Amino acid sequence: MLDKYWHELYQKSQSVKLPEAAVAPVKINQVLTEDASVDSSQSNWLPSPAKGVKRLMLERDGGEQTTRATSIVAYARNSHFAAHNHPLGEEFLVLSGIFSDEHGDYPVGTYVRNPPGSSHAPKSVDGCMIWVKLQQFQPGDRKNVVQLLSDNIKDHKPLHIGLTGQILFNDYEQVSYVRVSDKTTVTPPETIKGIELLLLDGEANINERKYKTGDWLRIAAGKAAELTIAKGSRLLLKTGHL
Repeated sequence: MLDKYWHELYQKSQSVKLPEAAVAPVKINQVLTEDASVDSSQSNWLPSPAKGVKRLMLERDGGEQTTRATSIVAYARNSHFAAHNHPLGEEFLVLSGIFSDEHGDYPVGTYVRNPPGSSHAPKSVDGCMIWVKLQQFQPGDRKNVVQLLSDNIKDHKPLHIGLTGQILFNDYEQVSYVRVSDKTTVTPPETIKGIELLLLDGEANINERKYKTGDWLRIAAGKAAELTIAKGSRLLLKTGHL
């Protein structure tokens, strides 16, 4: 389902030699009232507190315990994180391989939401890579979500922003998987509430700037945006959370 780009990015991550030590507190793209973008193919892998687990930091505001963070995380074969909880929740999408914890195995293309107060001990037997957001749910969110991304048009519905997609979560924020069948240009009214997307495959032009597979970007709330998305492109899209 996902482009080979993500498998190749995972392989690249495994060839990078890093010190086996936790990184110092980091601030990157932490000002949510500003637009931001990251090209994952040009970013640097950084170590995590767990041996064999590396990260590309997309958005981060502080240290390891309760920080708001968005990252791409690569697990080496037989690597794991110690059991921990998520006071304000966790969501992730498996980009390559199989991610696991005591609750189950999650193959590539699986989207998961673990609500505030949940805990787990993540691991990967054969290695995997995930996109993950931490500490960003509303405190009262108690919904656990496990969904496999689908390209079946029957699973896609009209979204507020003028596209169609598979709705993965729809409450105080909306999370969707979008596959564009034909070149599409929209000026979403939802930009007043902010938009975040991960370009899983394909190309997009946003406010006259070009983006490609592997790019992550955030359009701050209140900013106008025109999106032109190439035919066949796929993206993970979040609206209303900024």
